[in-house]
Amino acid sequence: MKRNRHYLLLCTLWLTAAGANADVPSGYYDSLKGKSGEALKEAVKNVVRTMDFTRITYGESTWDAFRRTDVRIVDGMEVWWDMYSNALVSTEGHDGMNIEHSVANSWFGGKASLNPYSDLFHLNPSNSEANNQKKDLPLGEVTTPTWQNELVKIGTPKAGTAGTATKVFEPADEYKGDFARAYLYIFTAYDDETWKTDQPMFSYDKTMVPEPWVVELLCRWATADPVDSKEIRRNEEIFQIQKNRNPFIDYPELTDYIWGVKKETPFNPGQTTNATDRPSEPAFPGRWITGVNTYSSRWWDSETVEISNEEGELWVSVNGDEYQQYGPGITIPSAAAHGEHIVLKAYAEALRDGLSLRSSTATLTLVGQDPLVADYTAAIYLPIISKEEFSQNPQGYHILQSVSNGHIMGHEGGTSSSSFMPDAGNGRMQYGEVRQLPDDAAVISFHPTEGGKYLLEVLDAMRNQSKGYWNVGGSGNKNTLKPSTGTAASVDFGNDGTVAISFEGGKSLQYNKTSPRFTNYSSSQGAVKLARFSEFYDYTASIEELPTEEEEGCIAIDGNNIYLPEGWNLYQLNGLRSDGRSLDPGIYIARSRNGKAVKILITR
Repeated sequence: MKRNRHYLLLCTLWLTAAGANADVPSGYYDSLKGKSGEALKEAVKNVVRTMDFTRITYGESTWDAFRRTDVRIVDGMEVWWDMYSNALVSTEGHDGMNIEHSVANSWFGGKASLNPYSDLFHLNPSNSEANNQKKDLPLGEVTTPTWQNELVKIGTPKAGTAGTATKVFEPADEYKGDFARAYLYIFTAYDDETWKTDQPMFSYDKTMVPEPWVVELLCRWATADPVDSKEIRRNEEIFQIQKNRNPFIDYPELTDYIWGVKKETPFNPGQTTNATDRPSEPAFPGRWITGVNTYSSRWWDSETVEISNEEGELWVSVNGDEYQQYGPGITIPSAAAHGEHIVLKAYAEALRDGLSLRSSTATLTLVGQDPLVADYTAAIYLPIISKEEFSQNPQGYHILQSVSNGHIMGHEGGTSSSSFMPDAGNGRMQYGEVRQLPDDAAVISFHPTEGGKYLLEVLDAMRNQSKGYWNVGGSGNKNTLKPSTGTAASVDFGNDGTVAISFEGGKSLQYNKTSPRFTNYSSSQGAVKLARFSEFYDYTASIEELPTEEEEGCIAIDGNNIYLPEGWNLYQLNGLRSDGRSLDPGIYIARSRNGKAVKILITR
């Protein structure tokens, strides 16, 4: 039997601020005028379920839509706007990404022919690992995480907040409102679909009815994370694509008139909401950007880490300690050991019309780099395009990369519990060269064996420590690393620079695009390529006096321009190559082909 729900919730403290607001066609919401409670909810559904609704085909058409709705620019690169992780994935592809249903499609039948299955208002580009962890869990607030990344948490819910749920999914604070308004939209627009009856978020008897704790949670999240410019832009783009809008973005106060303290008060649609944007997140200038709001850097001697902050109060945590207020810089002591980690997290907090809002959190991981230790993550790797080039030094160090996205194989795998090699992410690229590896990257040394084949030794690149030799598993797509024995492989190169590392039994080392990882497959997966170690990437080491003209030619400085002899290159201290023209004041490093390095100071 259908149960009646009686809600009395203070759902909103709706804020306005200068910024973007919706461009709603005249008369679009006229049918909502004068209604409240259940009548208003039904009117909202009718507006959403307009005859003009255009359902796109789930799949590549969804990714085409995401190129309009869910893209951001990070470090000059166009990447997917992922609310499930801080991974940087270029919009040139979507390896390691899923089309995620915020409201699990299994709850309403899971059939692709149903409108809610492909409705963009609850579809998002999602990191595949986070998506696999989320599964069909209900929303909630986690007290004891069993899995988490930099944005989302999964685990035990706070007592009394999740009904009968024993495990819940919690997004980051800056996206809680986005998820809440997506759920409110789906729960309202499609309450007459055939919903499951064993889910803790709702009951179903011909009509789906959200549980009281769900309405309270969604309203509270929607209030704490008000509509921002991202949501407004997304609402407009989806309107252009599928010809309907999310009313809970245009009029967030609708929750009060449907479920809350104004459920007996007639609703009168006026001006749509303005964007209330959080303060910009802090940044760590000059550090390597490895993900969204994620940075990495090497250090050894004591230094001051600069933190830029455009607005609001700056709060910083060091190695998981409580957040404290700092100035624009933090002094870090000298590293105690090679590979030591110091993690700085920072956010800005500012007042927006009476509501204190935090920015996204920026994270810098400092890794100790002992100048006396051979750290092969701080090095330059050049692509290998032929067997002839590879054969010159197969036992030298190489990195294995996915052709499709350039991601590098990691070293933490090949065990009984993890029978594959992980995706360590992107290296720092410039001019077609990998100039720094992720901290957990692997290097491979190919040891010649009988029949022109090779044994693959996998090493921890940072510590230059062997992890073992590659062994193909007896069944499935498994590999293990063993201390002294391995499975022999042939190594061949295609005309396009791809490498085929083939083992007996028809298996070859490939990249899995769907579940990002490297292992041996008999089926066709993602192609891989090799790059070889060229030189260590430390242009501030072994700096000498300027060369004499007789030795190597003359370095000329003319105002803010530096002119180098043939064969020399100029670099900024962050490792980026410079053409030497119209330089800003600062220190630059000139480096010759034979390794000589020279420090040059431009003062004005």
